[in-house]
Amino acid sequence: MANVLTTQTIVDGPRNLVVKVTGTLDTSDLALTTIVTPSATFRAPPLVQLMHIDYSMTDQLEIQLQWKGTPNTPLMPLAGRGRMSFVDFGGLPDNATSPTGDIQMLTTGWASGIQVFTLVLEMVKIGLTNAGVR
Repeated sequence: MANVLTTQTIVDGPRNLVVKVTGTLDTSDLALTTIVTPSATFRAPPLVQLMHIDYSMTDQLEIQLQWKGTPNTPLMPLAGRGRMSFVDFGGLPDNATSPTGDIQMLTTGWASGIQVFTLVLEMVKIGLTNAGVR
C-alpha cells in the first residue's frame, strides 16, 4: 500500500468554504502538498481567512500548515486532537509575502506502521460583496 491523501470540499458557497482532509500514511511522511486552492472554488476569491479548524491525528504525527506564497509562510503546527476557533478576531489571514490563498501541509513524525489524520478547515472567502451568504 502507499500513502493516501483525500481532500473533500464540504461547502463551497459564495462566502464560505469548508474542506475536509484525511490521510493514511504507511510508507513515509507526507511531502508538502496543497490542500486548499481558493482560485478553483465557486466565485473564485483571491484569498480566504481560516475561521475554525478541527483536527485529529495519530499521536506520533505532527502536521505543519503553511500559506503558499513567495516564500511560504507558516500557518500553524498541529498535534493530537482538538478544535481551534479564530472567529473572535475575524479569522487568520493569509500573511504570506505574495499571498495566493492556497493552504499547504506536510507531516513529520512518521517512523513506521500506519499513521492517520483528519482535518476540517472552515474558511471565509475574502474580497466578495455578498458577505453573509452561505
